[in-house]
Formats: sequence, C-alpha cells, structure tokens
Amino acid sequence: MTDNEKEGALFLNIAEEYSAFPAGRYDEDGPNNGTKFRKELLLPRLLEAIDSGRKLVVSLDGLKSCGSSFLSSAFAGLITDEKISKSKVSRNLEIRNTQPQHERYKIAIIRHISAAGQ
Repeated sequence: MTDNEKEGALFLNIAEEYSAFPAGRYDEDGPNNGTKFRKELLLPRLLEAIDSGRKLVVSLDGLKSCGSSFLSSAFAGLITDEKISKSKVSRNLEIRNTQPQHERYKIAIIRHISAAGQ
C-alpha cells in the first residue's frame, strides 16, 4: 500500500476515465479536449481533495498520445480559468506515471502549472 492510499488520496486515470488520446484545448478542437476534462473530471476531484485535505493523484498510465494544448488547458486552466492558487494546486495535486514514455507529459504538466498566470 502506498502512502497516498494510506492517506485516502483520490485518484484519476486520464486514459481509463477520459481518453487514451486526449487532445485540443476547446470543444471545437474535438470531444476529448482539455477544457472538458478539466471541468468534468479534474476540477471536481481536485476541489474534493482540497476540501478534504487530501491529494488528487492523476495517473498518466495508459495514455497513447497527449497534446500539449490539452495539458495546458486542463492543468494550467486550474489556475488561469478556475482561479485556484498555485499553492493549492501544488499541495493537493500529484502527477504519477509508471511508464517512462509518459515522463515528458509529467514534465509538461509541471511546466504549464508553473508558468500559469505569469
């Protein structure tokens, strides 16, 4: 059992719960866009994690491809569009990947969050 499981962390696997091929920023970019993911899945779970003092662990495992605009809209949008502070996002969100090919997505998410609102 991991530390997150002991602490009762919330989990979200993008590929299993949304799409293995998420791409685009807005609805007009396609059905698996970042704004839709943020509003329908990521934001509600992150707010639940914040309210309960837990972490939301977002798993990248199973992704086949993932567009940069999707990552920016989904994750930086928490700060720029949803007005959640960077400190709350950093404190309550953990990005997890067990597959080496997904490390670039994790790095991109961290970079997008870091640059949000600057």
